[in-house]
Amino acid sequence: MFDFDSFLDTLKSDLGDVIKEYGQEYKEDILNDAVDFASKTQSDIEKWAALLKEGELSPKDFEFLLKSKKDLAEMETLKQKGLAQARVDKLKADILDTIVGSVKKVL
Repeated sequence: MFDFDSFLDTLKSDLGDVIKEYGQEYKEDILNDAVDFASKTQSDIEKWAALLKEGELSPKDFEFLLKSKKDLAEMETLKQKGLAQARVDKLKADILDTIVGSVKKVL
């Protein structure tokens, strides 16, 4: 069974580098958006993580499936704070990469 709470703790810790890149002024927004995305996709993450752990899903397939959900990462607050769309898109990609890494750590 995938421990989603442990994953969230790991994710929050792992987001430190992303926060450094975008600035401390965005820390809470980045954390909130990442946790919101993870919560919206919780059932998928749990299912795919179990398949990954069992070897029924490759790491590349896991990453592909997770990134296919990137539109659920809305990041409206950051857009309202004036972060350019290109930076928001890169931030989404960085958060998704961090989520993938965090899931692998928890497994």
